[in-house]
Amino acid sequence: MATITVASILGRANTLLNDKTWTRWTKQELLDYYNDATRAIVLVRPDAHTKNVAFTCVAGTKQVLPADALRLIEVLRNASGRVINFTERKALDDSYPDWHSTNTATRVEAYTYDDRDPKTFYLYPGPAANVSIDIVYSVAPQAKLLADVEDDTNPAIADLDDIYINPLIDFILYRAFSKDAEYAANSNRASGHYQAYLQQLGEKTQVDANLEQRREQGFNRVTGR
Repeated sequence: MATITVASILGRANTLLNDKTWTRWTKQELLDYYNDATRAIVLVRPDAHTKNVAFTCVAGTKQVLPADALRLIEVLRNASGRVINFTERKALDDSYPDWHSTNTATRVEAYTYDDRDPKTFYLYPGPAANVSIDIVYSVAPQAKLLADVEDDTNPAIADLDDIYINPLIDFILYRAFSKDAEYAANSNRASGHYQAYLQQLGEKTQVDANLEQRREQGFNRVTGR
């Protein structure tokens, strides 16, 4: 859960840049870098900014994500609570060649999704219109405005969870030092911060993968499946 204000993140970046008067890099400039950083992180980690919503289906197997969606993360369950499992499309194609012709089901059993077509997913059996299911999808963070960041009463909170604060700052510093990249020292600093940004996201991805593997091993050990 995000608890840190955007102003605090910009302040930490400003301190590291040693620009107390916000002269070389204005607050608006650093805010632009922050907005770019949030989108860059979600591009690498779509699960960093998601929505969990009730989705109203159209009739048939083919479903299109809401306009604000970047890509599907998961289809969870029917409105009744029954789970919806992921299935490889080839398995459906091979077993039920006519599965796309269904469009009257009141309960969905499975979904399939291809990252190459990120805004579309398919349900089996094809639901009737207005059937409700719960889905999770990735959404781009909204750009923060300077007026909201500087609001003393209700300052803007970072969109991403607190765990992403360090890569956010590294991306901001990468952009800041890139401004003077013709100087070797600043070029090296920019490169260093960009590598740190990538490394932290890569390490989190690896940690998450390891945890998922351990969960699956534990599940198999308990159930014998």
